[in-house]
Amino acid sequence: METKFASATRSPIDSILNSNLSLDKITYLNDIFCSLSFIFCILDENRQIVYTNDVLMKTLQVENVGQVLGKRFGEAINCRFAFQEEGGCGTSENCRYCGAVNAILQCQKTRLKTTSECRVRRIIEGTENFLDIEVTATPFVHDNSSYTIFSLIDISDRKRKAIIERIFFHDIMNVAAGLQGFFELFGSIDEEEKESFIQLGASLSQQIIEEIEMQRLITQAENHELAVNLQKTDTLDFIQQLAGDLQFLTVAKGKNIVVDENSVKMSFESDPVLLRRVLNNMVKNALEASRTGQTVTLAVKEIDEKIQFSVHNPTFIPRDIEMQVFMRSFSTKGTQRGIGTYSMKILGEQHLGGRVDFTTSEVEGTTFFIVL
Repeated sequence: METKFASATRSPIDSILNSNLSLDKITYLNDIFCSLSFIFCILDENRQIVYTNDVLMKTLQVENVGQVLGKRFGEAINCRFAFQEEGGCGTSENCRYCGAVNAILQCQKTRLKTTSECRVRRIIEGTENFLDIEVTATPFVHDNSSYTIFSLIDISDRKRKAIIERIFFHDIMNVAAGLQGFFELFGSIDEEEKESFIQLGASLSQQIIEEIEMQRLITQAENHELAVNLQKTDTLDFIQQLAGDLQFLTVAKGKNIVVDENSVKMSFESDPVLLRRVLNNMVKNALEASRTGQTVTLAVKEIDEKIQFSVHNPTFIPRDIEMQVFMRSFSTKGTQRGIGTYSMKILGEQHLGGRVDFTTSEVEGTTFFIVL
């Protein structure tokens, strides 16, 4: 069986059941495992579950351990990449960047305890669900067979707290400092310059409000408390206003934001507040990826009776980064970042009912889009 990363070889069901029976004979093993408040399981040499505690079964809402035995971790939790290839969990190209698979493989190779962070995209009842977890793989030998004790702790709240602290202590502080500088200069500028300065001050204030509002929306969305308010809106007016408002962003300095002249003008129904948040993040990401003098282009077109809003920039996303876009807490801009592309997904797909994706190439650059 082919694989794009880890071995696709699987243990036969007889081997899985024999391992389970053998491990179950270890005195107090089940008592110890079930006394733990986080997920613990034992994997065989082919990364398949041969023993688990009740926390995993409760998390997966299964009553019979037979529903878990023989599965790999990603398959058990419905990772969206676990079924891309015939070989299952660990065999897709995306699996190259999975902290869980890499921790297991490293542990098997070195026979040393290995800990790693892992971002997971699960499909639960047709809806994408995001997790940040810390996984630990520890070598274990029993009855002349090599196993891996695999445990995980959900660190989503820790990651979310770190991201919010970063936004409030860094991003908003930077904008607030810019606003302070604006007021310090305002009294000394000429009359003819005051109008543009007022626009700049208003934009800085708006950026602070939008950063706070973005966090409120994400929190509501994750808690399933976000209300969607549909309104009729004009496509062209919508993106022209967006382009005009974002030209005063600090990250937009020296760069151009334009609306594609072929953009269609038509009426559509959506939540303009949520859609604006999605496109705001697309534009900000595009600006951050662009160099001075480069152009970010907004466009809207009709495709098969659907509307596609897109944001293009001329830079290319390398393959290793491309595979991890949309993961919560993943960012190319350092630690304690990584909510922009994630927010596009959760707002654009789970609440606006659209499809959010992107294309990238060295020749064409990168285009993020939402289809409604």
